Amino acid sequence: MTEVLPRIPDAGRLYLKAAGTLTKKPRGEPALPPLQVRVEDVGVDAGHLADYAAICGFDEIEHLPITFPHVMAGALHLYLLTQKRFPFPLLGLVHIRNDIRQHRPLTADTRFSLGARIGEARAVRQGIEFDVMTEATADGETVWSETSTMLHRRPAPKTAAGPRPQAPTTPLAEYRSFAAPDDIGRRYAKVGRDYNPIHLAPWTAKLFGFKRHIAHGMWSAARCAAALERELGRPPEALSVQFRQPLFLPGKVALKLLRGDGGIDFSLLSARSDKTHLTGVLR
Repeated sequence: MTEVLPRIPDAGRLYLKAAGTLTKKPRGEPALPPLQVRVEDVGVDAGHLADYAAICGFDEIEHLPITFPHVMAGALHLYLLTQKRFPFPLLGLVHIRNDIRQHRPLTADTRFSLGARIGEARAVRQGIEFDVMTEATADGETVWSETSTMLHRRPAPKTAAGPRPQAPTTPLAEYRSFAAPDDIGRRYAKVGRDYNPIHLAPWTAKLFGFKRHIAHGMWSAARCAAALERELGRPPEALSVQFRQPLFLPGKVALKLLRGDGGIDFSLLSARSDKTHLTGVLR
């Protein structure tokens, strides 16, 4: 059964609720409940859209950035992941992949139904992966959809150490560079509705084992999409991203890209080391 809410929930209150999930300690192979939630007739807040575009680097907002419905649905994701039936603590989940399909360009005056549900779960070496599926529909037609893949970490079985695998390389022909300022986590938290402590300040990130705070993966993905959309010359239809290594703040990065038929393959690299923060494709 899909739970229908009268409006998008308040993300701030849900983050307070998320703190209470830290006591959850799943054992064995926990089953994920088939939770679903939807809100009808959702509109775009013009101020929110303008602030998001400015922070992520989108030049014009005649059409919604391909990543913007993700932040509109962020509170729905929180709502699902803070339900009592959901077995994992929310804080500590790792966002590892994101796949977005924009079935037609959306304008700022588009109104749509926005829904989210818990998808499939898989046991992997690092723990348990699961999908959060999001869909926007207008006039009975899917206009935007997304699969966000999350990881609940748990101790891996001990195995003999082997050689460290080398990251796959792609001959990337061009690059763009930009900076990730020290405060970008706090600034993006307001427009992305994502107040995870690992993004806000060094001391809050250290509580979760990080040496200092890190950029939101979805800010990095949106910042790349904004730069590459100019190269495409038209609204994109698909964005796929794999999050690799955290981008510690402040940081400088190089966006490397390879043009192909109908799209661009890209990697976001540290400007000062050989780290790859994310890889992706914009079509």
